[in-house]
Amino acid sequence: MNEKHSLLNKIKSTYILKDILTLAFRNIKSVLKFIAYDKVLLNKLDINIKDYYDYKIKKEVEKNKANILGIVATVDTLLIIFPLIIYDIAFYIKGKFNEENLKEGYDKKKKNYVDFMDNYILWIFLLFLLICHTLIFLYSVNKTLALNAKQKIIIYFILLFILLSYNIANNKKYYYTSKIIKEEKYINNAEESLWFQSYDFYMIYIMILNLFFKFFVGFFFIYYLCASHRFINKLDDEKTFYLTQINGVDICNYILPSEFENLNKKNKIEIIFKKENMKKYIYKLNDTQIKLIDKINHLRAQNKIPKLEYKKEQQLSEYIINNKTELIFYTEKNIYEFSNKYYLIKYPINECQDDFKDKDIINILKKDSLDTINVIRKNNYEYIALYNRRLNNEKNKDKINRKNNENQIVSINDGNLRERLDFLTINVINTKDRFNVNEY
Repeated sequence: MNEKHSLLNKIKSTYILKDILTLAFRNIKSVLKFIAYDKVLLNKLDINIKDYYDYKIKKEVEKNKANILGIVATVDTLLIIFPLIIYDIAFYIKGKFNEENLKEGYDKKKKNYVDFMDNYILWIFLLFLLICHTLIFLYSVNKTLALNAKQKIIIYFILLFILLSYNIANNKKYYYTSKIIKEEKYINNAEESLWFQSYDFYMIYIMILNLFFKFFVGFFFIYYLCASHRFINKLDDEKTFYLTQINGVDICNYILPSEFENLNKKNKIEIIFKKENMKKYIYKLNDTQIKLIDKINHLRAQNKIPKLEYKKEQQLSEYIINNKTELIFYTEKNIYEFSNKYYLIKYPINECQDDFKDKDIINILKKDSLDTINVIRKNNYEYIALYNRRLNNEKNKDKINRKNNENQIVSINDGNLRERLDFLTINVINTKDRFNVNEY
């Protein structure tokens, strides 16, 4: 590769180097393929290959209707979380153990266990449930987060295990409580003093019912997971990936293949920038662009020239699908003439609604041989394409450019190219760059 590029590497003028490559290659993809492994030329031309394969993806998720985690969150909130909150409030207002309700000679280890459960474990368990169910809620409303059936079942059984563990510990607390308190008939104001005992019994009863419900639902899904893999896949959240922007151009949402997520970076780029696919992308004019076209047509009407035709929704232009080398290398230009029937005007967005002041642009806008207009916004510019539709249809697109095969990589050893390069590089190898005082 270095041997093939040796002649180009000797050219010190970046501007002349761009002239040669623009003459040799009509689109930037061919340039990139030609110099992809030559760091000297890449650096001299200030080219970063990644800049020409830029895109934006949007992911949307449709939640499965059989929302097993949503069922868990709803049941737990109604049967466990609210009662636990009420219990904690009552515990800190009324208290629990005192001299009136504790037996004489009670087992201090049992009381320490009950106190530890009330003061620490209950709060940790309640906080855990609140966090988990908040995350489940956020998952349910988030349109970008998806879970498959196996992930849902794993989360489900983790919650089930923690709930079972707490229920066992709570049953033990209830048993210890009954061993260290007096019987109600020996307690003054028994109803007020033993509020917690009936509440503990309620929580045990509710948790047992909740556990039975969760075991039933969980094993139902496990059964079908083992018996019917096809059925369990229906529990997956459905993910859809949309291509929304390509190389700075916003497009209408384009649905990507279902396997897109699992592809590596290289394969993703191959799919997105495949020529057949790029022709499917649709660009939609916004209100500002339509007003710009109306302003141009008003100018033509004043000069008794037929209005330019346009479509609000259209395919990407050929100069976007195949980035023209001239557009990339000569960013300071605002008028590009691909033929006498195809012009491209680059205008800053913030200036587009002002009157056109450039005489050359006005002359192009007033050409009666042009009948079609296309406006595409890219980065901070509006690209206004004006052309004759009949002469620039799909069959004749290649005539606009200097080469016939847009995907062809021209070898430096090609005879015609070598003659052109030899001609252009005579006496210019040591020429200074037009825009730089210092030599490279």
